[in-house]
Amino acid sequence: MTEATTTPTDPIAPPQTKPLPSRECDLVMKGGITSGVVYPGALKRLSESYRFVNIGGTSAGAIAAAFAAAAEYGRESGGFEKIEEVGNELSNSVLEKFQPEPAMANLFRLLMSLQPKAPKDDTPQDSRKIDWKTPLAVVWALLRGYPRDMAKGAIPGAILLVLALFASSSVVWGWLIVGLIVLVTGLIAGPALAIKQQLQDNLAKQDYGLCRGRTQAGYPENSGLTDWMTVKLDEIAGLAPGQGPLSTGMLCAETRSHKITVQTMTTDITTRRPFILPMQSNLYAFDETEFRALFPDRVVDAMITRSNRVSEHWHAGDKNLYYFQMDDVPLVVLARMSLSFPGLISAVPLYCIDHTLTHAAPKDRLRRCVFSDGGLSSNFPVHFFDSLLPKRPTFGIALASFDPDRNGPEDAYAGRIDLPVDVKEGRALRTHPVTGLGGFVGALFDSAKDWQDSLQAVLTGFRERIVTINLTETEGGMNLQMPEKTIKLLNSFGAQAGDALVRDFDFEAHRRRRFLTEIRALDDLLAQFAANWAHEFGDAPNYPALALEDGTTEYRLPAGLRQKLHDRAAQIAALGANGLSDAEKEQLPKSRSRLRHIAEMS
Repeated sequence: MTEATTTPTDPIAPPQTKPLPSRECDLVMKGGITSGVVYPGALKRLSESYRFVNIGGTSAGAIAAAFAAAAEYGRESGGFEKIEEVGNELSNSVLEKFQPEPAMANLFRLLMSLQPKAPKDDTPQDSRKIDWKTPLAVVWALLRGYPRDMAKGAIPGAILLVLALFASSSVVWGWLIVGLIVLVTGLIAGPALAIKQQLQDNLAKQDYGLCRGRTQAGYPENSGLTDWMTVKLDEIAGLAPGQGPLSTGMLCAETRSHKITVQTMTTDITTRRPFILPMQSNLYAFDETEFRALFPDRVVDAMITRSNRVSEHWHAGDKNLYYFQMDDVPLVVLARMSLSFPGLISAVPLYCIDHTLTHAAPKDRLRRCVFSDGGLSSNFPVHFFDSLLPKRPTFGIALASFDPDRNGPEDAYAGRIDLPVDVKEGRALRTHPVTGLGGFVGALFDSAKDWQDSLQAVLTGFRERIVTINLTETEGGMNLQMPEKTIKLLNSFGAQAGDALVRDFDFEAHRRRRFLTEIRALDDLLAQFAANWAHEFGDAPNYPALALEDGTTEYRLPAGLRQKLHDRAAQIAALGANGLSDAEKEQLPKSRSRLRHIAEMS
């Protein structure tokens, strides 16, 4: 197990003029809200030894993927040095990126007051407590955000306290106690009812997020998450004013010798399915007005320029719908659609026609679809860019919870980086203790959405290329108020993770493992094909006869093609019938995987 031990104060190497790396890699990064601050350091270190070809991720990993693509696009103009500067910038401005809409600002401040602060010293995570300042912060947030509601709620209790002053001495204390109880209850109930009404009236209108990502009044220019990303992506890519926004089409332009692909995950909760972005079909459309509330005007203008209004059969009415063009999408859109964390960041709406509504009027078949966080379906899409016999490594950077029983006693920087280097390491899934009702509900949710990624990540041929960064409870995730010291520490962990991949990953050994595991999986599949090809179905034709028949369905094929398919299938069946013996298979690496058809998510 590789374990980096450099201190958080170790500087990242200064920019130097170097020849372009001769090696190439693909990269997939896990989601984790503010945990994404680990990625700038990792990208900088990897970029010194590899050129990125395919880059993907979910949520915060999707943002990192967009930044990595921009840096690779602008490598010769210092793209990765600018990535390093982003890491420094984030050390004191993470919270500023999450700017609530005005109607929800008071609720956002209240939630921030409830969030325990990370320790300013090196206190271990087990001693993290909500200190005495937290109740005071909550009271101040309520007074600041809900003064009228608190006052209204306090009226009954205040009346009882006044009446107690005129009560006889024998019952005055009883009236005072009752009055105090009613007063405190009212002070809580008043804001609680206001918050309930606020959630019902405003959260749905904002597509279930306190923040849309745009810069709000009173904040510095372009400081909101989406506006900031748009500006930074163009700066890192080295684009001159007016050349952006950076898009997938620009990354793959024919004039470029080194083409770059970006993929992110998103989840359409209306159709209950995941999507890989960019989409591979134009089944969806975006509304110009709604998108201008989510993205800078120049991003929406570029999308409109590259698209067309939907055709008349959409029955769009007064909506300004344009096809969600798959060929040339601004990178900020790919990242933002993946980072729509429910409750915090609003979902992104698109429109489609529901062709299953055969009994509805044509205008009623147009449905508004809500795209939420990609992590709901795949928070670590390690399957991105994979192939049976890889030509280059696909690295993964994962995030996990620090556990002293697994990682050793906690200090500021030791035990944080895991990279399996021995063939027997990393095969077992981690256990995650379940404590309390909240922990149980969270475990149910995480199990439902992460099980496939978790199983995939420990397979032979996968685990040795995935480096894991272990974070404590006060680091990353929903900790929007991390101090500068903590953010710099996380960035240094990313640099350590990049170093571990460069230093310890053995591509030759990886290719050997992949060959041996894939040949075994292929052999199993071919053996199954051979057995089913020769199977007899009684009075019905078997597969060899079926292949030669002149079909009466929509799959009717020319006689020459039917014969070719028959002969090819017979050759495949012959391969399967002469496969490896059980004794020979036992000498190959064991892998709990099998080849099968799966539905495309694009």
